[in-house]
Amino acid sequence: MRRRVRSWAAVLALLVLGAAAWHIFTPRSPRETQPQPAAPHAERPEPPVLPRRPETITRLPVSAEGATLNAPDRSARDDLATLDLLISVYRKHWNGNPVGENVEIAAALLGRNPKSLAYLPASGRFLDSSGRLIDRWGTPYFFHALSGDVMEIRSAGPDHELHTADDIIHRPGD
Repeated sequence: MRRRVRSWAAVLALLVLGAAAWHIFTPRSPRETQPQPAAPHAERPEPPVLPRRPETITRLPVSAEGATLNAPDRSARDDLATLDLLISVYRKHWNGNPVGENVEIAAALLGRNPKSLAYLPASGRFLDSSGRLIDRWGTPYFFHALSGDVMEIRSAGPDHELHTADDIIHRPGD
């Protein structure tokens, strides 16, 4: 009986020693070995790092059309048709409309896009101080994407108020 107890004790001792050796000599990841500080609850994650844009912007030939926006010898309808032309060229390069509000659409057309292609001149009477595209009365255009490749463009007209009777609207195909 004593012999049996000693055998079981020896087996148990070997198991304990084996477990201890495994625990000591098994490599651990740094995360397991070093305590991590608790993240503050209100801290925002870091934004993703975007690839650097080229330092130079390539002005496309179509940007000369943008220089005619709000010209005195043209009409508001001509301005909307020009914007539609610029957006359609953008659409062909990028397989879709520029997205966002007026300021984001203007930025994309001015060359703030992944390939730094400019569809508009760098400045002109078509931009306000906030970088928005404006109509000939100084009111920002309203862009409404009807789909990924159809954009409605609205000028508030002479009364400077959107969605009134004097609005000038361009819908592709009209």
